[in-house]
Amino acid sequence: MRRIWSRLSLALTAVTALLVTGGTAAAEPTQLPVNYSVLQWFSDTNNAKPPYNPPGGNDWSCLPDAAHPRPVVLVHGITGNGAGWPAMSPLLHNYGYCVFSVTYGIYPGQAGLIAGMGGLEPVPQSSTELRDFVNRVLATTGADKVDLLTWSEGTLVAANYLLFDGGNKAVAQSFNLVPIWAGTQAADPLINAAYGLGVQAPVFAALRPICQGCVDMLPTSPFIQNLQAAGVYAPEVHYTNLVTRADTEVVPYTSGIREAPNATNIVLQDICPVNLAGHNSVSVDPTVAALVLNTFTPDTITEIPCAPSPTPYI
Repeated sequence: MRRIWSRLSLALTAVTALLVTGGTAAAEPTQLPVNYSVLQWFSDTNNAKPPYNPPGGNDWSCLPDAAHPRPVVLVHGITGNGAGWPAMSPLLHNYGYCVFSVTYGIYPGQAGLIAGMGGLEPVPQSSTELRDFVNRVLATTGADKVDLLTWSEGTLVAANYLLFDGGNKAVAQSFNLVPIWAGTQAADPLINAAYGLGVQAPVFAALRPICQGCVDMLPTSPFIQNLQAAGVYAPEVHYTNLVTRADTEVVPYTSGIREAPNATNIVLQDICPVNLAGHNSVSVDPTVAALVLNTFTPDTITEIPCAPSPTPYI
């Protein structure tokens, strides 16, 4: 069961946790350790077994309180699963949120090296899995709406859900780590070679049963083109986009920046110039974690921690 702590106790504990990088953060005995480590994320993701619960997450007996009325739903990236949140999930839990983490996009029968790797199915299909998961969270907790914390491909899954699957009625705000609104050009050398050789059709056809989600992230994909044409954002929802100039997977990193009255765009280095956290390490970064907390509940962290990332460009 979720412990209810005084505001002072929570603040002192979590600020201490935020100031510790590259390892397990200090925590009160009754709270969960917050692990700011890419290696821990990698281990948790790849060693996870169904139902892929992260630390402090997917406690279906958790009920929101007046200070945190909306549960937070975590939406992982490609090849990830719901277990891969060693920092954000326990931190939000320690602050009193009900935290839930979806696993989406796993093809039926996946085994061997790709067992437990999510995000491989088409993004619109993954979007329906997110919709059903959020509906379960709302029904179980009695909350009116949830907030989303999305990451990488998860930003696209959430975008589809919010625009086309009724998520605009169930979600108040979405904090998006390294979003891919305009697609990523990271695979351009291979894609250009396929087009140059005239073999793009069979290449994409071969990917569909293996990783259609990979294809959906390309700037030229029908999914990205449809998302852009629809305006990306649902007007009823507030979006916060966190991008990093050290991103080597969303290329260019500005793919995640889109102006709108209901959007806030944050470049990590504008907040902390020495922090070169990359596409993966933003999910386990203390500066980013503080920004997430202050978005969901303003003024939670009065001083945003700033330090070099122990895993730059990762």
